[in-house]
Amino acid sequence: WLPLASACASSPPPPPAPVPPPAAAPATALEALEQRLATARTFHFHARLATSGRIESRFEGTVFAGADRRMRFALQGAFGGKDVDALFTCDGARMRGGHREQPFDMDASPGLREGVVLAFVRMGLTHDVARLATGKTPDYIDGSVRRHLEVVGAAHLAGEPVRGAPTEQWTWALYVDHQKSADETLWLDASSGLPLKRRVVVHFPEGDMDVGEEYDDFVVDGPVPEGTFRIEP
Repeated sequence: WLPLASACASSPPPPPAPVPPPAAAPATALEALEQRLATARTFHFHARLATSGRIESRFEGTVFAGADRRMRFALQGAFGGKDVDALFTCDGARMRGGHREQPFDMDASPGLREGVVLAFVRMGLTHDVARLATGKTPDYIDGSVRRHLEVVGAAHLAGEPVRGAPTEQWTWALYVDHQKSADETLWLDASSGLPLKRRVVVHFPEGDMDVGEEYDDFVVDGPVPEGTFRIEP
C-alpha cells in the first residue's frame, strides 16, 4: 500500500471546475423589469385602463400571476360603448376566458408568462384586455413575443411624482413586426422599479388612439389568495 499512497500523495490536484460566465446585466430598467416579472414566483396588481380617440374603452380590475403558467385577469368595463368583462384564468394546464358570449377553453400555452409579461412591459395591458373582451386569448403567448414586439430608442429621465412617489420616466417607440406602432411613456417607482402609470399614443392608418393606464398595489413575490387560479369543472 505504501507505493500507492505515495503515488496518490504526489498526484497533481484536479483542475478547478469551470466558472460559468456571469449573466448579462439588463441594459435598461425595462429589461430588468421584464426579467423580474418573468421569473418571479408571483406578482399581482390593480389596473385602471382607458382609451380615447379612434377607440373608446375603459376597464378596471386585477392581474395575478403564479408559478407554472398560472395566471388570472379579472377586469370589467366598456368597449366600444358596450359593457364587457375581460376574464382569463390559467391553472397551469388549462386556460379559460374571453367573455360571456364568446368564451374559450383550451390547453395552456407554454409561453404564457413570458408573452404576458413582455407585452405588458413593452406595450401595456390594454391590448390583451381588449382581446379578452372580444373573446380572444392574450397575444404572443406561443413563445414568439420577442420577435414581434421591439423597444426602440429607450430613453429616461427623472419623472414627475406619481401618487407622491418619485419616479423614473421611460420613453420609447414600440415596433410591432418591425413597423412603428406606438409611442410609449412609462413611469416607474424610483425605489421599487415597478410601474405606476403609462401613456401611449397608438398609430392607426385611420387615426391615433390615446391610452392611459394606472397601476396600484403592485406586489412581487407576495402571497396569492387560495383558489385564485382554480378553474371550475
